[in-house]
Amino acid sequence: MALTQDELVAISDLDKAVINDAAVVPDWVLPAEVRGSAAPINGIPYPQHTIDMFGGLLAGQWSLKFQNPLQRVVCDLEIFHGENAPSLTPPDLLALQLTVTGFDKAVIFCPAKTATDTAPASFFGLTVSGVTPVYKLGGKRRFLEHSGLVVIPLTIILLSTQPLTSQETSRALSVTLKRKNETQMNTAPIISGMVYSNPLPSARDIAQAT
Repeated sequence: MALTQDELVAISDLDKAVINDAAVVPDWVLPAEVRGSAAPINGIPYPQHTIDMFGGLLAGQWSLKFQNPLQRVVCDLEIFHGENAPSLTPPDLLALQLTVTGFDKAVIFCPAKTATDTAPASFFGLTVSGVTPVYKLGGKRRFLEHSGLVVIPLTIILLSTQPLTSQETSRALSVTLKRKNETQMNTAPIISGMVYSNPLPSARDIAQAT
């Protein structure tokens, strides 16, 4: 039986969803997505995909609170050893500390130099705390010509695979990259880049970090 005019409700009259806490990324799961499934998800846009800037100059920092902490975060960073670095010094990241919170798996991609390279045990000596990363070959490699100044690409995939506990309403995930000794200026690289986050959709992500 057809609806009568008095049974119809205008869309504009419906209650509108609001996010009460603007500091927390809400959890919107599409009906077609089963979180934790190993099945591929094709043609479905991920909700709450975020793109953020990562710092600049002497330190970089990214942090967000999530109602759904099952997240994949990709850091696409560049570390520029500019005029503060000694001339013609081989690239190293011994002066830097990468600290992450809320993540339990990480992959750092290291650019290959030769066809016979194997994945190294560290990335130019970079110290990592908060998670034990897996190092794999991949990514980009770039140097600035003539000057001896070096740009080191740093590509990281961070996975948070632990759901909220009954005591949590949200969880903060964060990434910080800065000098171990913030008073020394001999090696003070310029840190910049982008951070991308979206929900962890399947077991394929977990396989990347093993």
